[in-house]
Amino acid sequence: MKKRFLKIFSIVLASVVLISVTAGVIGVSVWKKSDDYVKFDRNRLNEVYTSLTILDNDGAKIAEPMYLYEYKQIPLDALHDYTYKAFVAVEDKRFFSHKGIDYKRVFGAMLHNLKSGGYKEGASTISQQLIKNTHLDNYKTMKRKANEMLLARELEKNYTKKEILEMYLNTIYFGRNAYGIETASNVYFNKSAQDLTVSESAVLAGMIKAPNTYAPDKNADKCKIRRDSVLKLMREQQVIDSEQYNRALESEIEYVPQKVRAEKSYTYHVMKEACRLLNMTPMQLAQSNFIIETYCNQSKQRALSNLVKSDKTVTKSGALADISAIVTDSCGGVEACYFRGATAGDRRQVGSAFKPIAVYAPALNERIITEASPVLDELTDFNGYKPSNAGGYSGWTTIKNSVAKSLNVPAVKTLNALGLDKAQGYLEKLGIQGEQNLSMALGNVNGGVDLFTLAKGYSTLANDGVCNDVCFIKSICNENGTIYSRRTENVRVFQPSANYLMTDMLVNTVQNGTAKRLKRDGYQVAAKTGTVGNSQGNSDAIIAGYTTSDVFAVWFSGDLDNDVSGSTAPSVLAGKLLDKMYEKVKPAKFVRPSNIIEVELDAESLYDDQKVLIADGGEKFLFDACNAPQERAEKPTYTYELTGKAVDDSVTVELPQTDKGRWILYKKTDDGKTECTAPNGRYTETLKADRAEYFAELIVNDKTVYTTPVLTVCRAKPQDKNEFPSIIDFWYWK
Repeated sequence: MKKRFLKIFSIVLASVVLISVTAGVIGVSVWKKSDDYVKFDRNRLNEVYTSLTILDNDGAKIAEPMYLYEYKQIPLDALHDYTYKAFVAVEDKRFFSHKGIDYKRVFGAMLHNLKSGGYKEGASTISQQLIKNTHLDNYKTMKRKANEMLLARELEKNYTKKEILEMYLNTIYFGRNAYGIETASNVYFNKSAQDLTVSESAVLAGMIKAPNTYAPDKNADKCKIRRDSVLKLMREQQVIDSEQYNRALESEIEYVPQKVRAEKSYTYHVMKEACRLLNMTPMQLAQSNFIIETYCNQSKQRALSNLVKSDKTVTKSGALADISAIVTDSCGGVEACYFRGATAGDRRQVGSAFKPIAVYAPALNERIITEASPVLDELTDFNGYKPSNAGGYSGWTTIKNSVAKSLNVPAVKTLNALGLDKAQGYLEKLGIQGEQNLSMALGNVNGGVDLFTLAKGYSTLANDGVCNDVCFIKSICNENGTIYSRRTENVRVFQPSANYLMTDMLVNTVQNGTAKRLKRDGYQVAAKTGTVGNSQGNSDAIIAGYTTSDVFAVWFSGDLDNDVSGSTAPSVLAGKLLDKMYEKVKPAKFVRPSNIIEVELDAESLYDDQKVLIADGGEKFLFDACNAPQERAEKPTYTYELTGKAVDDSVTVELPQTDKGRWILYKKTDDGKTECTAPNGRYTETLKADRAEYFAELIVNDKTVYTTPVLTVCRAKPQDKNEFPSIIDFWYWK
């Protein structure tokens, strides 16, 4: 009887199980076809897992972490084993052995939920959490849970454990608006996730359960308790040994306060540009299989980013100054860039660094000025606008000297002569829109200028006056071929002759002007500094320039002291960058066009009479042959002579009177000549020999223009006396 009962019970039970399974399979099949079921979608996964490839100028993969605006990704292989295993230890210890669902945890969670009478435990594996984060909502329902489990199985069929774990770590939310372990590591510990310690790894692994509860800046005590709990699990699962465990337990949890300061490197801007070109979101771009070829020179990129990162220039409050820095080729292809700080990259006032591209190059192009054009640097009222110079006024000077010394009044006068409408036409070719006023000559631009616009202007000068947009991307390809290829615009802004004259003046600015810190042996650098501020402090300090190989710009911003100007901190950093870039190969010199000629001008006529006249041996300037002076200065006829006399052993020499220049008196010696000091035009001395010879040079504008005949003065002889000398006098007179 008993055996018969067991047999019937077994048949019934098997039938119930079979019917249940059949009903479940049918139910699942029907449910999968309904609108409630969320289907497995690789694209949703790829919103957090990037297969995007970014290549440098040589076709090598760029080593920087992937930036999705403020979101960064990092490959699993870059992490320490203990870092990613910390998450496995606390979230899913059987991750590497199950197939997406941990049935032991599921059964345990079911028992716990039955006892508690609610739905408190979900027993989600890492695979299920990834599915939930990418496919489903956060509502705790049986239907959503079933959907999650089915999709987790699908996930495991399509991806390896390593790929799943990498996607998972790059999607988790850590608080502070930080998604992914690389972002979180930067936000909380100011380092890449590849540099996390055991303790820091445990902190981050423990936080994801409830970031607002366990984050170190939210509750230090709870954070430590949670970290220690994770460390214990790591030791129990043999992720770390006892020594690592004890050392991590004893370590303090040090984290950086929440900050808004951003650091944006090369890949950040590549992603941003690609999104604009393809009209995609950053996540959509990351999910693609695109290959992006860039202009990146990784050697220059490393040098630039290291220099910016290590710069210790601070604001008045002691915080690190914000820095924007870029290197491009002459056609605008970005070879390297790095941004440090919240204001880095913003549109700001650019100061005197704007003068070459907004004022002087356009005026040269219109042949309104030449290098030698005389200009009066003095206090000038332009209908209520009165620009001044930091170091006072220079009087009559030249355009070339005005550029080198960054004089403000000559720049405004040049813009006034050029005309605002014509100047704005040049700016529009460089991509700068908006109505301007005369203060634009000093870099006060309507709407401001960013680093890329400034680099665009200087790359135009470096490219013989031809303008192209500044860009990072050469081409974008997928499995079907090229979907984007950069085409240079090649917009002619300045004629080659005017462009070279501007370059020559900027080379002179490095040799003799405000950009002296960039002066280098073996190659030429053309550059201009810029400073924005007042006597209370500066807000911006800039240097921009170029060689025949590269264009560069370095921009410091913030509440800066007055000693941080364009000619100091930015120039120092730019100089170090040039040394790194040209350590092995120096760039060639700038090539002068055939229609640019060198002319020697009479300095006296130029500075005293404001006449541009040719004179042999005069001051040298470059001119466009079509715009060069033709008239020669008349050589002055000088008939000056020294006068002198001797009384006993005392000799007095008188210098001629002149209303131009100054005299330098010399006494001839056996070794050559000795300069004599002649106050008020008179020199007196006691002769130690029978005779002395003197001559004088007339100096005009620091050049010798005339030398007097030699004056010979003898010691007074006896026959000069009123009485006739005796025989004894003749005997001893020498």
